[in-house]
Amino acid sequence: MENVIEISNLDYSYPDGHRALSGINLEIKKGEIFGIIGPTGAGKSTLLQHLNGLLLGNGEIIIDNLRVEKKNEKAIREKVGIVFQNPDDQLFCPTVFEDIAFGLYNMGFTSREVEEKVTAILEKMNLSRLRELSSHHLSFGEKKRVALATTLVMNPQVIALDEPFANLDYGNIMTVIDMIRQLPITRIIISQDILLALSICNRIALLDKGKIITVAQPEVIAANTHILKNAGLDYTPYLQLIRPWGFDFHKN
Repeated sequence: MENVIEISNLDYSYPDGHRALSGINLEIKKGEIFGIIGPTGAGKSTLLQHLNGLLLGNGEIIIDNLRVEKKNEKAIREKVGIVFQNPDDQLFCPTVFEDIAFGLYNMGFTSREVEEKVTAILEKMNLSRLRELSSHHLSFGEKKRVALATTLVMNPQVIALDEPFANLDYGNIMTVIDMIRQLPITRIIISQDILLALSICNRIALLDKGKIITVAQPEVIAANTHILKNAGLDYTPYLQLIRPWGFDFHKN
């Protein structure tokens, strides 16, 4: 399987001097669900924002054979869509329809094309009933799905989701997981919820203090409780809570 993203020797420091990323080398394959986990402050969101040029550090990032740099900004952002942790950062128009249509109009689609594309994504994501409502009057779960729709309607090759499960109830988490699994594109998921990341991703990178500690399949990551504990991501206490009911994570 070919690589769609290649990151080489990426470093990034914020204006205050804080070094957020150091020596990042990473390859993400076309069509996979790739997870990036790590504790708060590990540099996960900073790395995410480098994937479509929102931030530009030292090093090299190649997306589908195109280098991420200022002159390629428009083309890169057409290839890579980002869904932020807080949907209110992406929803600012009077209605759900207009929020989803906004990017399409900016790309020069005609009103008829916009109508067709937005209607299709609303139906696909079971959001049609929200079409004329204000995004800011929706539940948090509905906002998350609308924010996802604003990105998917642009038909990106890669979608990167920052904490897509945060602050959602069980039903909405399952809805988002199903949507992510069904997407026929490369999916990158940043999450502090290690158990959810383990359940959905093909491969996972563990990030801590701005450095990649390891990249492996979920079962390998889950079994290496030592490195998870060192990164503050020990999930074993949760297992102690559920084992009295006969559930064993490692056997299932």
